Amino acid sequence: MLTFTSKNNIIGRKDLKVFTYKNYIKCIHTLRLNAIFQLAEENANYNINRNKINNRHDKLIKNILKDEKEMRKFINNFLEPNEKIQSQDLIKYTNSYITKKYKSKEADIVYKLKSKEVFFLVEHQSKIDNNMPYRILNYCIDIIQEWKKSKKINQNTRYPIIVPIIIYTGNEKWKIPKSFKEKQISDYVFENYKIDLEYNLVEINKLSKSFLLQKQSLFGYGMIIEKSKNKQELKENLELIVKHAKNKKQLYGISDIIYYLLNDTLEEVTKNELLEKLEIKIKKGDIMSDLYERLVNENREMIRKGKKEGKKEGKIEGKLEVAKRLIKKGIDEKIIIESTEINKEELLKLKKEVL
Repeated sequence: MLTFTSKNNIIGRKDLKVFTYKNYIKCIHTLRLNAIFQLAEENANYNINRNKINNRHDKLIKNILKDEKEMRKFINNFLEPNEKIQSQDLIKYTNSYITKKYKSKEADIVYKLKSKEVFFLVEHQSKIDNNMPYRILNYCIDIIQEWKKSKKINQNTRYPIIVPIIIYTGNEKWKIPKSFKEKQISDYVFENYKIDLEYNLVEINKLSKSFLLQKQSLFGYGMIIEKSKNKQELKENLELIVKHAKNKKQLYGISDIIYYLLNDTLEEVTKNELLEKLEIKIKKGDIMSDLYERLVNENREMIRKGKKEGKKEGKIEGKLEVAKRLIKKGIDEKIIIESTEINKEELLKLKKEVL
């Protein structure tokens, strides 16, 4: 038999747990606080991870472009100057040449041409910065101020040219104006007084994998790594790069990237497999590529000396001498002909003399 208690008795009971409006307000307040704390924790973790990724981007780019040869390839490949730059034409400007404000930024790189007062400034960006034109203007002024300290300024002094380059590795579309004057007000009367400074933009996510591979540079390979969206794609891209890399220096560079910069990203098994493949490739065939490259450069130097002396014989002798050395080392006929520019008949004649 069910017994019902009257309404008055229910209200009067002291042991009854009642959810009042005061309890409701307190509960909502607690839930909101918990949500805020959880969101703050998630944001903190996200920022930590994002900073780690950004630092990895910075280290990777700086590690690659600290090499003059890679910087030369980068300028020639992505700026396409009218006259190709040689690696020996570049001087790396260290932090001692840069202001305190400027050198605090880890990934910025500054080079200068030996023969001209032309500087190349490389700035890496992993996210959109609406203030970029102003920042670039300041960086250029900083470099000129440092340059000016070692110069005696007179009426004939000409200030250097600064070539600013931004490497953008972010996912959002870059919509920031490239020219500083586009960020200045429009005024018909004073339009000619605008500051006409423009930076070059290299948007990595707009470049295809095949395009980057074709460049045959460590920077191109590094940017393929940066385009990887997950661990599986990273592994596949690294295997592709290992297969595609041509010379020993590049292979060692890729080894450094895997071992030092991707140490926390790659699983131990994957990392060891890739490093083993690199070691095998270095030991097997790619020493020959380095040898070929060195001998070709020697050949060019000998020919250049012959031209400088104005002797046709010097040019011919230079070619033949390099060809003989290549024959002695057992280099493929096709490579010898390509590197020395001698014909098949001359090659066969030299073979008889040497072998």
